[in-house]
Amino acid sequence: MRLTMTLLIKNEVDIIADNLKVHSQLGVDNFVVMDNGSKDGTRELLDELQKKYELTIIDRPVTDYQQSNWKTEMARLARKKYGAQWVITNDADEFWIPKQGDLKSELTATGSIIYCNRANVLFDREAFDNGGKYYEQSNRVLYPINYPKGIQDANGKVMVRTLGLLRVKGGNHRAWHLWSKLNQTTSDNVLVYHFPIRSKEHFIRNIENRKALLDKGVTKMGQHYKRWVKMLEQGTLEQEIERLVADKNYQAVLKNLGILVEDNTPAERIKPLLEVP
Repeated sequence: MRLTMTLLIKNEVDIIADNLKVHSQLGVDNFVVMDNGSKDGTRELLDELQKKYELTIIDRPVTDYQQSNWKTEMARLARKKYGAQWVITNDADEFWIPKQGDLKSELTATGSIIYCNRANVLFDREAFDNGGKYYEQSNRVLYPINYPKGIQDANGKVMVRTLGLLRVKGGNHRAWHLWSKLNQTTSDNVLVYHFPIRSKEHFIRNIENRKALLDKGVTKMGQHYKRWVKMLEQGTLEQEIERLVADKNYQAVLKNLGILVEDNTPAERIKPLLEVP
């Protein structure tokens, strides 16, 4: 099975190399990366990474942000250029970690869509304030709190068979496939670890980018982004940062409530892969 990972990125210079290095060792054969007008050195870094990985770079600096169209385009390119039989549409801050084997272990010639659960990882407050690494964080959200209507929680992600693929939906939480109802499955092996915040500066810059999109009339994005933009405009974004990082007391309460669990998988799996020369 040929497996391609596609990524739509903007200003991810701190993590994109890690993402490619980890997944290349977990079964991904090649990558298609679309850069949406990065200004932080990400685009230049991609040129260097292209020397190491089988990597196609697409420059798409426009601000209309056709997420579903672009991700579908990359999936089709992966099939045409690399002969990809399966595709993972990924984000730079998400790491697909199998419990056993690699990311190809559940791929078949007759499948269509494989649903994989996704979990947010909360940053420890002390580590966050002192430059701790994302993969050293062990506070995984087990049961997301039921948010008020209009606020999106963590949804799963999909791996998709390219033959029969119709469309990858915006956030890769689902896809349209010719025979999905017949051959779709749910993985018990792969968990997608999502690191929604890595530094205060990166988080604020990300929300500023979302605000620029909304100002241009682009509205197809998660409700949580719209809420964060409103908080940015109101000067209350610091409150959200306080919610997304957790001091020891906060962690203890959430663990007692069964919302957080201790999970050292990122440190045990991601860190060693990054240390490989």
